[in-house]
Amino acid sequence: MIIKTNLKKIIGIFLTLIFLIGCGSDNNSSKNQTTKTAYIASTDAHYQTLGLKKDTVEPWEDGLRTDGKSGSFEWWYSDFLFSDGTSVVVVFYTKLSFDTYGPAQPMVSIKINYPDGKKVEKQYLQAQGTDINASKLFADVHIGKSYLTYKEGNYRLHFEKDGLIFDANMISILPMTRPKTGVFYFGKDEDKYFAWLPAQTSSNVQATIINDGKTNTLLGLGYHDHNWGNKAMYEVMDSWYWGRATIDDYTIIFSEITAHKDFNSSKIPLFILAKGNKFIKLKGSISIQKNDFVTHTSTKKKYAQSLTFTQTDITGKNYSITSKSNKNLLFMDMNLFPFEMGNNPTYIRHLSDVTLTVTENNGTKTEHKGQGIVEQMSFDDTVME
Repeated sequence: MIIKTNLKKIIGIFLTLIFLIGCGSDNNSSKNQTTKTAYIASTDAHYQTLGLKKDTVEPWEDGLRTDGKSGSFEWWYSDFLFSDGTSVVVVFYTKLSFDTYGPAQPMVSIKINYPDGKKVEKQYLQAQGTDINASKLFADVHIGKSYLTYKEGNYRLHFEKDGLIFDANMISILPMTRPKTGVFYFGKDEDKYFAWLPAQTSSNVQATIINDGKTNTLLGLGYHDHNWGNKAMYEVMDSWYWGRATIDDYTIIFSEITAHKDFNSSKIPLFILAKGNKFIKLKGSISIQKNDFVTHTSTKKKYAQSLTFTQTDITGKNYSITSKSNKNLLFMDMNLFPFEMGNNPTYIRHLSDVTLTVTENNGTKTEHKGQGIVEQMSFDDTVME
């Protein structure tokens, strides 16, 4: 009797599998392929649905965009490169770092790299279930004694914990911008998204660091952006490269997101370029080259140390940015997080030598050299190609 019952179950499962396979192999295969792509929202309907304007970014877009609770993530990121070689990164989160499905738990972190190699890292984490103190009208985020606030086009950032104080006045060089809507959808239903707003692509910064009883006043350049979404990043992405630099009077941001294999491992490239206080209107496809692959000593993953992004403007002038990593600023093994972040999630940030080559329509070339920050995020063990 038991044998007959199990046999019936096996036959039923077998027939069900045949049915499912048949459904998956009909003439709609090309349609199914289309439903699994990843892309940046850019149609008129997208702008209308999201309540955005095509040529204008409004302050409310840098305000709180999620409820900060389970089923969402959100953070405000700022980094600084100072003239003495000091670099600083400060991030305000609605919850414990990237924990999409965990409870609300506001957190702020700071990482300081001094030119002599000394590093300082601190974070402040509020109690679980605490709603973040942030405005929906503009960027105004408060966590403990730390805050990031927007006023009349500029930002003020303050971090304070255990005697360490970092205070920065960020005067915008450029207006707010975003690539198209700044919202990346994964799948046909557009129910999975990741959003990016480079609210302050470049700023002149005067900052003060108080640490170990010593006060340093620094001058340099700053950057601020804002991310949020409704699905764990490892569910929709495999990896990304991202970098930014300010060289002479050029501001440069470049990025490539590789979607999860469930979304055809689609590549989403981005290239934002400005000269002085105006953005350059780029057009056409973005060419990306990755070279000098090495295996990171900690992650044991291969990644490109050299990245080149190339695109033309509306007049036909060509811009090519090449970054070459030269100093490791940060390594994060996200396997140590108390929540899932993928098969083998790791993050590295580098200080990089950056060269911008501008080719005029007559073939004349000029080079601009400087330094920038480049990061690689990988959610599994794949080579970052």
